Amino acid sequence: MSGWLSVVILNGVTAAAYLGIVLFIVRGLLRTGQLRTNRLAVATAAIFLTCAAHHLVHAVHLLAGFDSHASHLGAGSDTGMLDAMRESMGGSLDVAVTASTALAGVIYLGMRRFYGPLLGSPAMFDLASEARYRQLAANLPHTSVLLVDCDLRFVLVEGGGLVAEGYDPHRMEGQLLRDAVPPDVYTQLEPHYRAGVQGNESSFDTVGHRTGAIFQVKTRPLRDGSGRIVGAMVLSEDVTAEREARSELEQARAFRDAVLTASPDITTVTAVETGRVTWASRSLRSLLDGPPADGSVDEDRPPWSGLGRPDDAAAGEDRLDGVVEEDIDVVRAADREAASLPEGESLSIRYRVRASDGTLRWLSRRTTPFRHGPSGAVAEVLSVVREVTDVVEAELALERAALQDPLTGLPNRMMLLDRIGSAIERGASTGAAAAVLFCDLDGFKRVNDTGGHAAGDAVLVEVARRLRSVLRADDSIARVGGDEFVLVIEALPAESGFGKRAGGGLAERVAERIRTVLAAPIVHRGRQYVVSASVGMVLVRKGASAQEVLRDADSAMYRAKQLGKDRVELFDDALRANALERAYVEQTLRSALDSGRSGAATLSVAYQPVYDLASRQLASFEALARLRDDDGAEITPDRFIPVAEDTGLISELGARVLDDALRTLAQWRSANPTTSVSNAPVTIAVNFSARQAQHVDMSAAVGAALARHDMAPVDLVLELTESVLLESGSSMLRQLGELRASGVGIAIDDFGTGFASLRYLATLPVSAVKIDRSFTATMTSDSTSSSIVRAIINLARDLDLGCVVEGIETLDQLDALPNSVQGQGYLLGRPAKIPADTWNS
Repeated sequence: MSGWLSVVILNGVTAAAYLGIVLFIVRGLLRTGQLRTNRLAVATAAIFLTCAAHHLVHAVHLLAGFDSHASHLGAGSDTGMLDAMRESMGGSLDVAVTASTALAGVIYLGMRRFYGPLLGSPAMFDLASEARYRQLAANLPHTSVLLVDCDLRFVLVEGGGLVAEGYDPHRMEGQLLRDAVPPDVYTQLEPHYRAGVQGNESSFDTVGHRTGAIFQVKTRPLRDGSGRIVGAMVLSEDVTAEREARSELEQARAFRDAVLTASPDITTVTAVETGRVTWASRSLRSLLDGPPADGSVDEDRPPWSGLGRPDDAAAGEDRLDGVVEEDIDVVRAADREAASLPEGESLSIRYRVRASDGTLRWLSRRTTPFRHGPSGAVAEVLSVVREVTDVVEAELALERAALQDPLTGLPNRMMLLDRIGSAIERGASTGAAAAVLFCDLDGFKRVNDTGGHAAGDAVLVEVARRLRSVLRADDSIARVGGDEFVLVIEALPAESGFGKRAGGGLAERVAERIRTVLAAPIVHRGRQYVVSASVGMVLVRKGASAQEVLRDADSAMYRAKQLGKDRVELFDDALRANALERAYVEQTLRSALDSGRSGAATLSVAYQPVYDLASRQLASFEALARLRDDDGAEITPDRFIPVAEDTGLISELGARVLDDALRTLAQWRSANPTTSVSNAPVTIAVNFSARQAQHVDMSAAVGAALARHDMAPVDLVLELTESVLLESGSSMLRQLGELRASGVGIAIDDFGTGFASLRYLATLPVSAVKIDRSFTATMTSDSTSSSIVRAIINLARDLDLGCVVEGIETLDQLDALPNSVQGQGYLLGRPAKIPADTWNS
């Protein structure tokens, strides 16, 4: 083919390419409605159209244009000119230039998919504007932006998430949806994309096939300036983290709801300003009344129903439903106070509500400030509510037990002291006197011994009822001991003649009425029991304490017991002096027992020897407690032992004496290893009082003391009076039997002064008797005393019991005694702090 023909063909191709570009631009402008507004695109189309016309004219001229012109000039000359022209334009340079122009046109036409999307913008060739748009789309977090035209061809694609899923955003631009994604993905996406270009918005989730990420895809129509739909915008957001967080939140919420449902507590949120309960985990009624019997749930009932309903507050009622009227202010005040608490602190209250059945129930509520919002201001408080009716009732029961006698229902000593104190205060302000009567039952031990504790309890209950019957409304009564009752008679008139022994004072009349009402027998299970009362009475004086008044009444009662029982004794100056004496002795004894105090009263033990009269050898020592006050003055045992028994100090005193006695015996034996009577070791005797025997476990206490000092049971003799043995219960006799069986000696002290029947000697677990000093003192001058001493000695011999004669102080007394007994007294040896083996006679 000649060169000029190639130029003709190439110019035709170039013109066709430029015309294709013009047609593409015009079609795009027509589709987007920018033919009149996008002047830049129109100008571009005009330029390409001019270029196409130029190349087309050039090709036509080469092909036939000169033939037409030659017909006017003559065939011969014109033909030669045309050939010369073709030859000059058909060179290799022209062909190369024309070929490159045609190639550029074809390539530009083939690249229309890259500039075609810009037809959607008025600034079609504004590269800076496109760059900013792409940058904006690319920087959206976790979001990919896709623009498609009405043919679902991607116009713009930006987003890192697409790359992670294996897509190339730039390669997707210009491709149809069906060509850019796999078939299964196309099946899922196409309806939503199609809805977008049809003017509808849609939202759906899809899962990335490579990463498994969850994408929330939203499609919406894309419109031009005139409102015409030109495509769709697709936003694909990676919501994997959000969905996981939402799932975790839902799980946490479900767990919270399950916990709150299973919890016995109710959680509420209350607006502080209005007092309105804005949220509650469940109904208060479910806490008080339980779930419905059929297990159904009232869907129309709000969760806060029964707590404090928002609709009530909104209507201006602003109330707490079910809370008793007296406690509503308590609840609201707690809300206001809790709102001002620092973070982490809470406020607890208790209040009462009325259940559906009308019963009062107790609720406990712990409230803390509920801060939320950027400011952290406290507009609401969070409370945890639980029912504590059982707890409150138990606490009230304990309080009643602390202030009330469980058997009779009467107040106990603690409440009694409070009432006596109140009477003292009223008397100081009004001038009216009050009286306190201390009643101790006579013969009550016989009730327990004959009828058992059930009978004893029944008698106490009936006595309490009878004593209450003699009181007025303002008077009070309390039970302060096993069989001890105290009455407080209020507001005695000053002219009542209280101070006269035979006067008609109200308190004296009450005391006599007590004796009268107790005189009638008390029947229990068909048996009759008779008790009386020894009554001590005291007038409450100004300035006295409740303890002092009770102590004075007790002293008067004690004198009534001493004077024959079943009588009334008035506290007087003599008794006051005795009470002061007892208080002094008690204080001294307590001080002496407090080993941590220095320079205070002292407690010591003296040891008096006991000799075998036949061999005149030492047989035993008797341990005797000695007490001195802060000034060194001695307080005799007959003064401090009764006080120790009455105050309960006897147990500690006895333990100290027993411990000291065993330790001293061990030391004495170590210093005197050969001293004995008929090869029997010297023993130690320790007195055991009545109250001490009742208050301690004798068997355990004695066993522990012996073990501490590595002594044998046969080394110890316990001395108890007849009264202790005769009044002992089965438990004490059992313990004495155990001690005697182990080898511990049991001696009856002051034998002959009590009321023991001689037959008891054969049944009691005793090993010896000690003849009281009162018989020894008169045995040489009184034949009766001498006969009693001989009778006791013979009785002891016949029963194979040891016998010790106390109080030997003269040679005549010593000579009057047989050698078969043991002797003790000042003649033979006085009590000493350090045991001594010296026969004084």
